[in-house]
Amino acid sequence: MSKKTKPRPIEVVDITSPAMNSMLGTYFIGQTDVLNFGNKCKAWGGIINPSNSGVNLYFDIFTITNFSTQNFIGEIWLNANPPNNSTLSPTVTSSNQTIIPPPKPKAKMEYADHITDHPTNGVNIFGRIVASNSTLVSDSHKGSIIIGPGGSFSILLTPLEPQAIMGTIVLTWWEEKI
Repeated sequence: MSKKTKPRPIEVVDITSPAMNSMLGTYFIGQTDVLNFGNKCKAWGGIINPSNSGVNLYFDIFTITNFSTQNFIGEIWLNANPPNNSTLSPTVTSSNQTIIPPPKPKAKMEYADHITDHPTNGVNIFGRIVASNSTLVSDSHKGSIIIGPGGSFSILLTPLEPQAIMGTIVLTWWEEKI
């Protein structure tokens, strides 16, 4: 006679909860200023995880807004070096505004416009066409893109036509100590 064993229940754990990280004060939102590009120039925005940060950065959502009448391409890059003339974004905040003072991220959001070169190093993982007068919103990556110290997540905005274009980039992420 054979002995039947009961199957053990499978435990499902959601380790990618932006809401939980928001409650902890480790979920951040950042935006570039309005970026001007076109006429053979590009624009760039991204999150830089400093090599001495002591955190892993878990990327969640990006949005790209196109204020112009021309379509353009948004190229997503991992671990590319930022342009030399990039500016630190002043509009980065914790999503949990109940914590006083609000937590500050270890990662830095930077941006640059009127650039002529492609990013150096890194890998272009995909591109998206951003339609005129619209906002492209990514699906939530729920932390599936993990950037360690010294790495980056960035978006290069590349015109398809020579006209002047204006746009912005918004990025959301959370950080966990290593």
